[in-house]
Amino acid sequence: MKLRTLAFPFLFILLKAADGSAQAPTAAEVNAVRAQIDALKADYEKRIQALETQLQEIQAQMLQIAPESSAGAAPTTVPTSPGALNPAISVIGNFVGRIDNQKVFNNEGVRIDNQPGLREAEIDMRVPVDPYADGVLIMSLESESPGKFTADVEEGYVNVKKLPFIESPLGMKFQVGRFRPAFGKFNTLHTHDLPTTMRSLVTQETDFFVPTPWDENSSINARVQVLTGGDIAVSPESNNRLAYLGNLRWFKTFAGTNNAEIAWSSYLHPGRRGEAPMARLHGIDFMYRWKPFRQGEWKSYLLGGEFMFSDHVTTPEQTRRRPYGATVFTQWQFDRRKYAGMRWDYVDTLADPGMQRRSLTPYLSYYFSEFLRLRLNYEHRWSDLVAENKRNSVYVELNWIFGSHPPEPFWVNK
Repeated sequence: MKLRTLAFPFLFILLKAADGSAQAPTAAEVNAVRAQIDALKADYEKRIQALETQLQEIQAQMLQIAPESSAGAAPTTVPTSPGALNPAISVIGNFVGRIDNQKVFNNEGVRIDNQPGLREAEIDMRVPVDPYADGVLIMSLESESPGKFTADVEEGYVNVKKLPFIESPLGMKFQVGRFRPAFGKFNTLHTHDLPTTMRSLVTQETDFFVPTPWDENSSINARVQVLTGGDIAVSPESNNRLAYLGNLRWFKTFAGTNNAEIAWSSYLHPGRRGEAPMARLHGIDFMYRWKPFRQGEWKSYLLGGEFMFSDHVTTPEQTRRRPYGATVFTQWQFDRRKYAGMRWDYVDTLADPGMQRRSLTPYLSYYFSEFLRLRLNYEHRWSDLVAENKRNSVYVELNWIFGSHPPEPFWVNK
C-alpha cells in the first residue's frame, strides 16, 4: 500500500512537466521540482530501509522459534541419556612445595621441611542411584611422608533424600556410610578444597532442613550423626563404643546482598565404664558473606571463624584446665580469578592447656580456570613448643581437576 501511494506524486510531477513543455520553465520552477524529487527519493529510501530492517527481525525470530516448534511437534517421550546412570567422575591433584626456616617433622618423625611434592590425588565419583538416593564415593592417595603414599576411602555414602512410602517430614534426609563429620565449618572440606594450603591449628547422619515459617529469608538445619568412636584428638581410642555428633545451623539473608550463618556443634563419645570418662567437644562457628547484585561473580567478601573447647584436663602441674581453640578467617575477591585472605589461629594443646600455639597465614589464590588453581601462602607461628616457635613457612600450591567438576566449596564465588 505504501509503494502505491508513492506512484501518485511521481505521476503528478510528470504531468506537470508535460503541461509546461509548451512554455519554457523558469529556473525557480526547475529547482522546486528537483527539490520535490529529492525529498520523495529520500523518503522512499528511508521506507525501504525500514522494511528491510523489519524483514531481518522477522527472519531472526522465525529462526529462534523453529527449533522449539520442531521439538514440540515431536512425540512425547521420556528423555534418556546413554550415560544417565554412569557416575560423574572427577580426578583431583594437589601439589605443594614448601620453604621453611626451621626443621619440620610429621607425626612419624620424618622431615618434611623444604620439600616439593604431590600431596594428594583424589578420585571423586557421584551418581543419582535412583529418584530417592544419591551415591558418593571418594578415594584418595595421600602423602604424609615424601615419596610415600597411602590409599584410603575418604568418603563413601548414600544420601537418601526421600522414601517411597512416606513423605519426608521437614525435609529429613538420611546419610549412611563413611563421611566427614559435620563439626564446624571447615572440617567437612577436603584438603584440596581448603581456602588455605594447610588446615588451621584448631581443626588438625540424619539431616533436617527447616525453612523458618516466621521469616522466608532464613532457615534452620539440624543434623545428628552416629559415628564410629575414636580417631580424633580428644578421644583417640574407639573403646568399642559409638560416638554421637549434633549440629544446629541457622542461616539468614538480609538486605539482598548479605547472608550470615551461625552454628553449634557437639561431639560425645562415651568411655569404657570405670576406665575412661566420656569425651566431649563443643564448638561454635559463624560466617558472614557479602555478594553484590552487580558484579556478583567478580566481587565478594567473607568473614568467619570457629571457637572450640573440650572438657577440663589435668595439666602436668596437676591443675584442672579447659583447653580452647579459635580461628578467624577473612577473604576478599578482587575479580573473577583472584582471591586474597588471612587466617589467625589460636589453640591450647590438649596434653597441657597451659601451652599455647598461634599462627598467622596470609594467602593469595589465582584461578586460571575452574579446573586449575594456584595459591601462595605464608605462615608465621608463635608457640610455647620450642620446636615450632618463630617458624616461617612459604607454601606454593597447585590444584588441578579433570573430568566432571565437583561442587565448589563455600568460599568460592562462581
